[in-house]
This record gives sequence, C-alpha cells and structure tokens, in this order.
Amino acid sequence: MQVVKWLMWTGLALLVACSDSEGGGAFDDERGAILPDARTLTCTTLQVERGSIGSGQSQQALHTQTLSGTQDRWAEYVEFAANSAVTCAYSLPSDVSSGALLAAEVGVNYRGPAKSQMRWVFEAWDTTTNTWVIVGDNVFAQSWKWTSASLPLANPARFFSNGTLKLRYHTASSADASQLDLLVVRVQAPNTDAGTPTDAGSPTDAGSPTDAGTPTDAGTQVPWEGVSSFTYQLTNYKDGKLDEIAASKFNLAIVELSRDGSTGYFTAAEISALKARGKQVLAYFEIGAIEEYRPEWSQVPADLKLGPVDGWPDEQYVKYWDERWWPIVQGRIDQALAAGFTGCYLDMVVTYEEIAANAAGTNRADLAKKMVALIARVSQYAKARNPAFKVVPQNSPELIDNTGYLPAIDGLGMEDMYWSDDTACSADWCAENRANAARVRAAGKLVLSTDYAIQPANVADAYTRSRAAGFVPYVSVRDLNQMTVNAGWDPQ
Repeated sequence: MQVVKWLMWTGLALLVACSDSEGGGAFDDERGAILPDARTLTCTTLQVERGSIGSGQSQQALHTQTLSGTQDRWAEYVEFAANSAVTCAYSLPSDVSSGALLAAEVGVNYRGPAKSQMRWVFEAWDTTTNTWVIVGDNVFAQSWKWTSASLPLANPARFFSNGTLKLRYHTASSADASQLDLLVVRVQAPNTDAGTPTDAGSPTDAGSPTDAGTPTDAGTQVPWEGVSSFTYQLTNYKDGKLDEIAASKFNLAIVELSRDGSTGYFTAAEISALKARGKQVLAYFEIGAIEEYRPEWSQVPADLKLGPVDGWPDEQYVKYWDERWWPIVQGRIDQALAAGFTGCYLDMVVTYEEIAANAAGTNRADLAKKMVALIARVSQYAKARNPAFKVVPQNSPELIDNTGYLPAIDGLGMEDMYWSDDTACSADWCAENRANAARVRAAGKLVLSTDYAIQPANVADAYTRSRAAGFVPYVSVRDLNQMTVNAGWDPQ
C-alpha cells in the first residue's frame, strides 16, 4: 500500500477567525489540540435536511477516525452530496450538567474540496437565542486528503441547555460532494470525585472482585491532571537514571519498576524527582506473563507457566487466574506504591486471547472474565492503599464488553493503533481496536496510543489521527529503549 505523505504542520495553526457577525467567536488557533480529560460524545441521530448521503452509510461511521491520506473505504465514512445539509444530535452524559461545562469542541476528519473550491460549514444550535452559530468551515483542509481538526465551541453551556447539542453540516454550493470520517463533540467538565473503592478488601486481604456493574458503567472516576503528552521507555536509561525523562517536557512517563528490569528498583526519591518536574509516572509490569530475568521467576511454579510468548523465547505465559500467581502481582503493586508511582501500566493482558482457549478448562469468554477479574483485583488492592492510584492496562480494548472492566481502570494503553514498524495497521483487528478504544475514551477514560514508526509521514499520520480521535499519542521504536522526541509533535 502506498503511503501518502502528510505535510508536517508547524504549530498546527491553520484555523482562521470567524467574525461575530457570522455568529461565532474566533477559532482556536491550535487545529490539533484535544481538550485534556475530555469526554467524547457521538452522533445519536443523523437527519438529512437537504440533499443526500451515501447509500448504506450511517452515523456510526462518524464515531471514530480510521482514514488518512487518500484512503477510500466506503463503510468507514459518510459522503454528503453537493447542496446538502444534515444535522447530528449529541447528548450530555447524565452526570454532567450544561452549566458545569468548562470547554467543548467539535472533532472532525474531512476529505473533500478545499475551501477555495467549495465551502462546507459546521454550525451549532444556540438554544438561548434559537439561532445557528458558525463553529468553523473547511478552511483547514487539504484538497481531497483526509484532514482532521478540532473546532472550539465557545461558551458551551448555551448549546447544551436542554442536555442535547445539535450540529449542522452543510453547503449551498453544488460544486462537489464531501466526506466525513469523524464528527464528534468533546466536552470538559470538572471532576472532583477522586473515587472511593467500594470493595477494596483489608490491608492484608485484597478481596475478590465482585460484580462491579454493567459493561457500560464507567465506575467512579479518578481524575487525571491534564495529560496531553507522554513518553514510554523500558530499557537503556542513561546511567541507569531517569534524568533525561525528568528534563523532558512530557507530562506523563511510563517506565519500568526497575532500572535494569530485575532487582534495581527505582526509589521513592527518584520517582518524587520526576513528579516534582510536573510529571505523572506509571510503573510498567506484566500481569499475564513473566520473563526469565525477573527476580520472581524462581517463585513461579513450573505448572503455572504455559509456554513461551511468540517472538520472546525468554518470556512465558502464565495461568494468571491461579491464586498462586497473585502474590507475584501483589508484590509488584506494593513496589510501585512504595516508590510513589502515580499508577501502574499493566502489560500482557493479551495473554487471555493468545493462549489455548481451553487453558483454564473452559473457553475464551471465561478467560476474558478471568483477566478482567485480575485487573479488578489489582485496582481494588492498590486503591485500598492509595485511592488516587491509577490502573492502566495495555491492549485488548474489547474487554470493555465484560462486566467490571470499566470501573476497574482509569485509562487504557494501546500499541500499533495506526502503525506497526512503519507498516500501516489496516487489518480488520486494527479497526476493531480503534473502535473499542474509542468506546473506552467515550466512557471518560484516558487512552494512550503508542505507534512504532520512524518515517516522518507515518509519524505525522499517527499523531494526527490519534489526536483527532481524542487519544494521547506517542511514536517511538518497538524496543522502547529510548526517549523519542518527535519534532513538531512532542513538547520540546
């Protein structure tokens, strides 16, 4: 597949001002900006007021961004005929009032004519004046290349006074059609509830996870303090220290529990120094496998090991549901808590789908439930000791369909969302992962996307698409043995 080169945006500033005489305030001059801690609202009803949309297309295609460059997959976008006007409705979550909104924006991914050829307009219905207000137009877009943008909604309460916002997308021109791959609304509201685990067990007993609600119940939120960038490095720390990360401008870092992957654990003083530089720090460790060089290797009974992880001969899958595995996980949580990490970053969640389906004597669905139970147990145990402690699993976003998963997590990490070693992630599972990650994001959770690429066009594509979807992106090398700072995309 030919990769279409994307222009690197310097400053991401291409949005123009729209005068009050047209009904809107000035546009935000950061096209790629994503509101921190935002909740994503998707179009619930799409109504065609004039013209038409593509046959067989629906608002579902507007919920997540999957296309870039000149990609043309009919089912993944909505095409709007010339001289068309459509409206989409977006409902506030029941726990958010319009008066509490701090900010809001419209996230779009557009392909069609440039504004100089044909103008397409985004408007929002002001319920206080009963008028349409211009939010933006296609001034940001390249001609017939997918281009994403974030359009601010000034004074958002006026659009949500009845709990529902209505957007209109339209043109009066008959020059050409246009396409949207994304049309969402992101809202930011204060969240002062740090979360109170309801079944966290005692200090000496982590307890067993109980029914934590329905799969769509996001649980009690543990707020993040504005994460807009992150770095992810697991080995090769210079001089065995975290000084390079501390000196960086990233506001979140994912690092190993230990500087050498074994017994050289990072100290409370070292983690405190990172936090003093304005960074949150997540401790990386595995919960579904174990490597031979880990100090706990000899403590894991042979019958708990299920064979080598594909591509990693010194790493073995484990029976993560076995009670004898819990002390290993518990010890790692204790180490992270003692060192003062902000939270934990849990890898090898994918074990549940990579081992034999009958590995537990049951089936794949049961293996998924057992993984969710382990993640919930991690969350309960850690939050009993520090209610603000964050729990962030990596990959397997489809677990959102399991009861108890969303209440147990504070965020989600995803690999290979768009690029795998400079190869576009275009298989069916890639689209499924992006869609499920978007559902986690829509539930109010932070989503971190890590892609592996070094070619500038691919790096730009990953950052652009991730931000448009409401995720926080990072692009590095698969070995994660360096702190990568991508010029023009990462803070410097």
